Amino acid sequence: MVYRLSPENVRPPRGGPSGALAMFLVLAFAVGIWAFAGGDPGSRTGGSPDDGETTMTEAPPTQDPESGLPYVAPALLPEAALDVVVALDDTEAPEGSPFDDPAGLLPPQPGAYYTLYPVPPATVAEPGPDRLVVGGAGEIYWSRDGGATFARVGP
Repeated sequence: MVYRLSPENVRPPRGGPSGALAMFLVLAFAVGIWAFAGGDPGSRTGGSPDDGETTMTEAPPTQDPESGLPYVAPALLPEAALDVVVALDDTEAPEGSPFDDPAGLLPPQPGAYYTLYPVPPATVAEPGPDRLVVGGAGEIYWSRDGGATFARVGP
């Protein structure tokens, strides 16, 4: 028996990659680039984090290293206290009085380093014990209880 090959009965050779294999290779290449870039989908390839980019690796401190007092964010101060802070930068700064820190809660400084600024109460009926104390270098301390405790305004 003799078989004759006709063009309609001949299959093309199967030497090339199939569609599934090609997709697998492309996916493997993309994962390789991603892994090389550090595994971060938003990172660039071929760069180091020290080439001008800043990365946040730790949370901001919750305590002032100089005084040991907790930090309070300026946004958490009452509006009247913020008005006093803003007025300190203006030419119409409120009148302050020397503050000698009798309880020793602030970092020790010589002479009349600290200035006390009372904060107007929210309502006239209640006199407020809120106080702002500003140091000679511009650091600001906040007290809600008339100076029994303080927090450093910042970072």
